[in-house]
Amino acid sequence: MAIEVEIKLKIRDRQALAAKLTDLGFRPGRLLRETDVYFRAKHHDFAERDEALRVRETEDLETGEKTAQLNFKGPKLDDVSMTRREMETSVGDGETARAILEQIGFTSVIPVEKVRHYFHRGRLTACVDQVTGLGEFLELEILTESEEGRSAALAEIEEVLRQIRHSMEDTTQASYLSQLYFKLKNN
Repeated sequence: MAIEVEIKLKIRDRQALAAKLTDLGFRPGRLLRETDVYFRAKHHDFAERDEALRVRETEDLETGEKTAQLNFKGPKLDDVSMTRREMETSVGDGETARAILEQIGFTSVIPVEKVRHYFHRGRLTACVDQVTGLGEFLELEILTESEEGRSAALAEIEEVLRQIRHSMEDTTQASYLSQLYFKLKNN
């Protein structure tokens, strides 16, 4: 099971940030529309356990290709980032995957919709997101296979933050889903 070392940062200008990432040696990648449908269940409290189960449907905005994945995220592994153990597999049809989960007792919650532009540099992935209802964000992530790799990955991410004139104190540990819930609850 891979460990996803990740931070999330609210940003103001995604075009300017994309240009800065390119200046730092990141290669622009795919531009995607991603719709994440998260699930809850009576027999398993994902929120209390700080876990997530979702079906992600993806559309490549350049080619029109559509894919879907089933994803489980374990609890956060530290107090400073969004680092979690993660399992993901492709599914042939997101709608059918959602229907199967609903038939066996899972309930879908509000969807998270975003347009995501990927950038890559070595093992580091940068995602510049426009999230419906929340605004613009940057996610920086590195996948590692071991606990030992977490510290080095986080240090590499912190260096990129420094290069774009931010620090870990500027990041959030709140998922897009929890931010949307908070916004709905307080409006």
